Amino acid sequence: MSPPFSFRSWHKLDNTAHLFPVTANRKTPNVFRLTAILTQPVDPALLQRAAAEVLPYFPAFNVRLRHGLFWNYLETNDTPVPVRPETQSPCRYLDPLETGRYLFRILYFKNRVHLETFHILTDGTGALRFLKALCYRYWQLARPELDDGRLYGLEGAGNLQDCYLKYTRPAEKSTYREPTAYHLHAPTRTAGDVGVVTLLMPASGLKELCRAQNATVGVYLTAALLAAAREEYMSAGGSKKPLNAFVPVNLRRIFGGETSLNFFSGFTVSVPFGPGPADFSALLAETSRQFAEKCTEAAFAEKLAYTSRGQLNPFARVLPLPVKNAALRAIYERSNHGASFTFSNLGPVPVDAPFSGCFSGFRFLLSPGRGEPVKCSACTYGGTLALSFTGVLQENRLARHVARFLAGQGLPVTVESNGDADETM
Repeated sequence: MSPPFSFRSWHKLDNTAHLFPVTANRKTPNVFRLTAILTQPVDPALLQRAAAEVLPYFPAFNVRLRHGLFWNYLETNDTPVPVRPETQSPCRYLDPLETGRYLFRILYFKNRVHLETFHILTDGTGALRFLKALCYRYWQLARPELDDGRLYGLEGAGNLQDCYLKYTRPAEKSTYREPTAYHLHAPTRTAGDVGVVTLLMPASGLKELCRAQNATVGVYLTAALLAAAREEYMSAGGSKKPLNAFVPVNLRRIFGGETSLNFFSGFTVSVPFGPGPADFSALLAETSRQFAEKCTEAAFAEKLAYTSRGQLNPFARVLPLPVKNAALRAIYERSNHGASFTFSNLGPVPVDAPFSGCFSGFRFLLSPGRGEPVKCSACTYGGTLALSFTGVLQENRLARHVARFLAGQGLPVTVESNGDADETM
């Protein structure tokens, strides 16, 4: 396939992306990491070449941020994309001066390729497309027998449609407010240091466990996380504030669309806890009820209408950018108390058939922030579900509690920290 015609162009930020440049800082980076674990150590020169060859096909990534009079926008970036060894904690604040003005990083460590993406560009689905295409090309360069003259993983790569606006319909709901959440408190790490713990478990065994309790994997793990947070971080007497788990949702699965930009939303599972330990059966039933009520096309249609109002409002559109930024910052600060933690499940990671033997796993990490010192994420590949915890707290109580709980249900769990499997439960 020939490279696309190259010229300096620009495109708008999608409706959600406008918030991220305003709120990102070193304490709340809004950066997430996807990792491909290869079956052999990375050759940096080949990875650099693969990045240079694949990037022009992904206009959502091949950009730098510019500031206009009324809106931020993204403009084609012509500088070489840097590929560097991993030397620091994951999901750090992304400084464009460090990345050649790109809004993502490509890093490598041993047999791992990391893609760290500023959320202004895309969501987990869009980033996974880019990472897989990058790794496919890398393997074609490393193993010429795989190079059949075509580039893989480019489906939808050039789609820059703002699906938030495309699928917005009029709705009556005019505001969204979640109850102020109970927040997890413990001594924190030094600035910029993020701890990572990943629980590895057989996906088939987890599904059987969920089926036995009439729950989906998402519902079951959300309930397990809520129960662990209640036992590890709340006093025995409970709290007047509920534990709130924010659950992101890929809206492409609900509305359609193949955009490479952001197209996600989410909902909050909010559970109050009084005195005494959590009753897991009751908690699982309540979590399932809230999933069924809140994770629907109708509910997300109302959210799309609400979040798109500002961009569609003629008066708001002509406000100068500093005024818009101030308003967005105020809205964010007012609503930044609604989650105790986030749990994002990317789901199964499919790999194109020619490369099925080239990967041994994938990982998905979220950057913790000021209001959410621990975030949880999951993805599945090769029959293994990887449930990851990223945190700025000095301890890993939430991860260890969940590991002990799942092991107690008969599920074999391996605990991986700092890239090495170090404990089986």
